[in-house]
Amino acid sequence: MIINTDQVKSVLKSDFTAPQIAEESGLKPRNINNYRQGLADFENMNLKYLAGLQKFYNDHREDTPMEELKITGIRKAVGDFNRWQGAARVYFDPSDMSVWTNVYGGPGEENHYDDPAITQIAQKATNRMDERDDRITMRQIREAVAAALVSKTK
Repeated sequence: MIINTDQVKSVLKSDFTAPQIAEESGLKPRNINNYRQGLADFENMNLKYLAGLQKFYNDHREDTPMEELKITGIRKAVGDFNRWQGAARVYFDPSDMSVWTNVYGGPGEENHYDDPAITQIAQKATNRMDERDDRITMRQIREAVAAALVSKTK
């Protein structure tokens, strides 16, 4: 991965809160705030933080048409999905452009919606230990929503 320090600095100067950045990047909010406030020297930032902030920047850059999609509930859906260490599914409703995460006690559980337009766009299960900690980003949800919208028009 190539690290662009200007892009990393732009994340630190952005309006995203430290908890939002931490939720998606796996970094600690306190350390993000320390870099923002100058309590920690940017020049001494370790590779883990540089890579995490670069990935966050890449996931949130504004240069793709997907970024123009107004999706209701996307931050909450990402947070709920990433915090839950069990089976979880992200659903999309094109009628109001909303997404949400449902969490489950086991991998075989799921919700059935009466509206056929509501679709599942992401999932993780607990029957495999390597899937328990799967994470999702806002960009991945945007891509899944864009794909769902394209498939609905075909």
